[in-house]
Amino acid sequence: MLSAAAIQHVRLGALVAPSLTARSSWRPFKALLLWMPVTDQTKPRPDANAYADSAAALLAEHAPGTYRIRPLLEALIVFVALMLATFITVGFIYQRALVAQKQEIRQGLLRTANVLSTLVDADLHRRFDSAEQESAPEFIAQEQMLIRARKADPQIAFLYTAVLKGDAVLFVLDATPQPAEGEDDTRVALLEPYPDPPAEIVTALREQTTTASDEPYTDEWGTFVSAYVPLLDEAGQFYAVLGLDLDVSDYLDRLEPIERATQRALVTAFFIAFLTAAAVWFLRRFILELHRRRNALYADLRRLGRASGDGADT
Repeated sequence: MLSAAAIQHVRLGALVAPSLTARSSWRPFKALLLWMPVTDQTKPRPDANAYADSAAALLAEHAPGTYRIRPLLEALIVFVALMLATFITVGFIYQRALVAQKQEIRQGLLRTANVLSTLVDADLHRRFDSAEQESAPEFIAQEQMLIRARKADPQIAFLYTAVLKGDAVLFVLDATPQPAEGEDDTRVALLEPYPDPPAEIVTALREQTTTASDEPYTDEWGTFVSAYVPLLDEAGQFYAVLGLDLDVSDYLDRLEPIERATQRALVTAFFIAFLTAAAVWFLRRFILELHRRRNALYADLRRLGRASGDGADT
């Protein structure tokens, strides 16, 4: 088969030959045409099967991977992980803050009790060793002094002194005022035993040391947090303890800000975790849809490639 260039040469010769014949011999030009190199530069037609194989290899190289995308499950995992981390962190902070606040309450009670202990006269207190002393002017004057001090701080539920006789804890001074008409009388008599006393007051009396309640306790007068300080005379001799009670309602009121802040932190963390999980669900659903469409496009290209190969074979 002649190439396009050879055919062009032949056409050119056909056009030029008549004019040469008319003027002179055309034999030299004929010889030139015969001796010109004729090369076939026609490229081979591409093989349809080879094209199909190349397309199949390209599709195989860029085949989409297999992914397991579960938007709802992944969102739930994110939500649970965030809430768990929040619970652990907030719980740790809450416990630390609670311990610090309780310690501050105990220290505050002890400071107040130490200040009030200076109002007690050691020599007079030692004389109050019988129930008959309850009507003595010295006894009444000492109790009135403590009553005025108790009224100065409304959070003080009870203020009293006590001594230890054998294993019994006995009240001496009581800063509870005379009840108004219709009110219950919660006063204790001189040397009246303390039924079922808390362990802290017993420790303070036996070891002659400062103690305070770690947690609220309940007796026949109510539920309290208490502090106890030893009473010493001018020679440094121990003779009694001074007790100060804080009502549990006031105690819980002081702890309430920590609990309220903790609840708010947990509610805020819940909404943050929910919004984060919702964002994860939305993004993963979007990625899942893109992956589905990519797989559909890949499948269509595979079918097109196979159809082209089958057409070439026929």
